[in-house]
Amino acid sequence: MTRFYEGKRINLREADAHDAEFTLELRLANQHLNEFLTKIDNDVEKQRRYIINHQNKGEDCYFIMESKDGERYGTVRMSDVTEDSFLPGSWIIKKGAPGYVAYETYFTIFDYAFIELNKKHCVLDVKKNNIANIKLHTRMGAIIRNENSDDDRFFFDFSRETYLKARKKYERFTINRDDQINKLIN
Repeated sequence: MTRFYEGKRINLREADAHDAEFTLELRLANQHLNEFLTKIDNDVEKQRRYIINHQNKGEDCYFIMESKDGERYGTVRMSDVTEDSFLPGSWIIKKGAPGYVAYETYFTIFDYAFIELNKKHCVLDVKKNNIANIKLHTRMGAIIRNENSDDDRFFFDFSRETYLKARKKYERFTINRDDQINKLIN
């Protein structure tokens, strides 16, 4: 069964084998963003196998972000899912996508994990030279928990409570989930 999660103007749909060409083209067309992601080969079949393998990883999920009418805007991944936590990543948005897609995807993936799956916290793994991503996570309240001087990464902690506070400030990018949120905090 394909996972699907509704956002305000975008939806997250679990990637399937038919998305391999799109995801590969997206990765290859965004060389600047690729410096922050794992290197890939220009091989559609390898990409197809990656997607299929990701579908069989429990709660881990590789999503396609798309408009309400199915136009694909990009990808986001949720991995290393445990009973209480998760790691989001591999955000790539195609050139020309509406400006709201980045924020709406951010809130939709966190809604999915924190509200739908009831996760308590997430770890954010961000390369130190990804200044825009560091600023975004810091603005939302994530806290750097580990800076390894031998590594090129920051690791952030982001709790559900902190996320829900940030979410209130950015309601224009979120769908109303008050009933679900109230059940979590009461």
